Amino acid sequence: MPELILDCFLDALKDGALSIPILFVAYLLMELLERSRRLDESVLHAYSRKAGPAIGGLLGVVPQCGISGAAATLFSTGSVTVGTMLAVFFATSDEMLPVMLSSLTDENGIGVGQIMRIVAGKAALGIALGYLADALFRGLFKRKDIHSFCEREHCECEEEEGSALHAALVHTLKIAGMLIAVTFALNLILANIEPEQLQGTVLTNPVSGALLLALLGLIPNCSVSVILTQAFLSGIIGLGGLFAGLLSNAGIGLLVLFRTNRDMRENLTVVAIAYALSALSGLVIGLVF
Repeated sequence: MPELILDCFLDALKDGALSIPILFVAYLLMELLERSRRLDESVLHAYSRKAGPAIGGLLGVVPQCGISGAAATLFSTGSVTVGTMLAVFFATSDEMLPVMLSSLTDENGIGVGQIMRIVAGKAALGIALGYLADALFRGLFKRKDIHSFCEREHCECEEEEGSALHAALVHTLKIAGMLIAVTFALNLILANIEPEQLQGTVLTNPVSGALLLALLGLIPNCSVSVILTQAFLSGIIGLGGLFAGLLSNAGIGLLVLFRTNRDMRENLTVVAIAYALSALSGLVIGLVF
């Protein structure tokens, strides 16, 4: 038991540490936008409606969970649209790619071509669903601005120019501390779940599996992507179930969203949209392929 607790803590510490550079860049961008007299979040938001989901879907395939946290932060400050944030969420793969690459040496492991198709498929769906979310649901979210965000966080955005790095670092460390604590707790809960336990359950059914695996994917923890990927590689769940779970599994994105955006109605709306589109996509993929 002490070894399990230590392993869970070290994993949480590693995930938190790996997310710090990406989060710091996002907060530094936020600070620079706050100080800029030529560029503000409304300009970035306008560009985000046009190209944001495409860029977000491509960035999301990078196996770094900090990117989804950065997207959530930028959404909470009004810098990007909900579709851009969701495109990152949908495309994010967390531990999927490393786990799949590690299986290449197995005799019955997945092939490089199939890995590339799955990664490309997640990116394409992230982009398409991101634009769809902006088209259908943008009106459900009120406009945000960096000024009100900084006031809530009691940061030093209004102070001298040299404080941008310091304020960004303070924001980053606040979020990283929360991520480590929550990830540690979730690691303890998920530590005893093995992919083999999914064998013979309703999760293997194309319809119920897509609905339930998309729900499982909403748990903001890297272990979920590991469990789903290993279950797919073992033949326990199909391609539709894999996509349903991994599309909704946004890494630390939802944790950061709930921490940085104080509008609970909006946060729950994001969760509902992410779940519905992930489950529907997984269901269609499962029936077609």
